[in-house]
Amino acid sequence: MTAQNTPAEQVLLDYLHTLTEIEKLNYGPETADWAHRSVPALLLAHGRWFTPAPLPIGMAPLPERQCFANAARTERAHPPLIYTEGLALPADSPVPTAHAWCSTPDGHALDPTWSELGGTAYLGIPLATSSPRPHPAFGSGVLERPETMYPLLRHGLPPDAMAAVGRPRTTTPPFQRSSR
Repeated sequence: MTAQNTPAEQVLLDYLHTLTEIEKLNYGPETADWAHRSVPALLLAHGRWFTPAPLPIGMAPLPERQCFANAARTERAHPPLIYTEGLALPADSPVPTAHAWCSTPDGHALDPTWSELGGTAYLGIPLATSSPRPHPAFGSGVLERPETMYPLLRHGLPPDAMAAVGRPRTTTPPFQRSSR
């Protein structure tokens, strides 16, 4: 039996499904043989859920708008945390956002960037230690930079690219909410 998605998780899933449907209108023959034609498609195929948790005592919040560098820095400073990148739903917004955070071995999202308000849903790819990390000088993530994103879209995730944390995404169809 699979766990039911929270309402916030369902918003995130609906958003990804909508993006992939819109993107299908723009697919050209040049990506026909790619493993994933977009980052949303990659997240739908491989993304895992993470339960929001407050930062533990001793872990300092880091500057806003620098989530990729913040998550990479926090991972380095606090092993065994795992750099995770994907989409998150901020507590103060109805719009999912490309984001990075750290995941714990038991599947919690520790967010050094949104530490005040936090996020209500986190769907991402927990990158194994052998996988690329964002370059601090560029301020963008692994799933955003062409040199790291395109190989993942063309060839798919290598077997050892993902850490085994988080909970699997349920196969709830898009826009399936309770009628009550």
